[in-house]
Amino acid sequence: MLDKKMTHRLIGASILIVAAAIILPQILDGERPPELDVQVVVSKPPVFPEVKIAPAQSLDELPDASDSQTPESSPQVVNTDAKSAQDITLVSEAKKPVAAPTPVVKAKPPVKQEPVKAPAPTGRWTVQIATFAQEDNAKRLVNKLKKADYPAYSITTNSLFKVFVGPELDRPTSEKVQADIHKKFSLKGIVVKFSEN
Repeated sequence: MLDKKMTHRLIGASILIVAAAIILPQILDGERPPELDVQVVVSKPPVFPEVKIAPAQSLDELPDASDSQTPESSPQVVNTDAKSAQDITLVSEAKKPVAAPTPVVKAKPPVKQEPVKAPAPTGRWTVQIATFAQEDNAKRLVNKLKKADYPAYSITTNSLFKVFVGPELDRPTSEKVQADIHKKFSLKGIVVKFSEN
């Protein structure tokens, strides 16, 4: 059982919580801001003409191309700069001369060719030149390498700034870049696999 002192404290705390739940919303609820009183007016949707689509017909029911049909009986729809469905006009086709049928030549069967498989790419390689604790040092080295026409960039990992040159498609090219940088700048880097992260 709880003693009287603890019971009075619990009753007092519950009365304060109920009073706060009733009174605080009334105190904190101010006037509604005027920017929330915006009325959205949506215009009427545009009226589109109703298009009637003929039901699909089987190939047997369609007229054959060899039927004697004059070109005047099949009008062609022409639409030049039409703004609406009422601007479309029907124009009759001009008479076309009938060309003599060309003889059918049998084609030779195609020769099977073995597809040439390209060597699978082994990945891209890059040269890690240096790792710095301060970003300014990394930026300075990147600028120095870029002035010497090397594709240099830096990556931040775990508060360290790594400077790279590359990437190259094959490891020997990256090793050649590494040797060139070692000769020009006395910086011995390491060739690592390129990671986009």
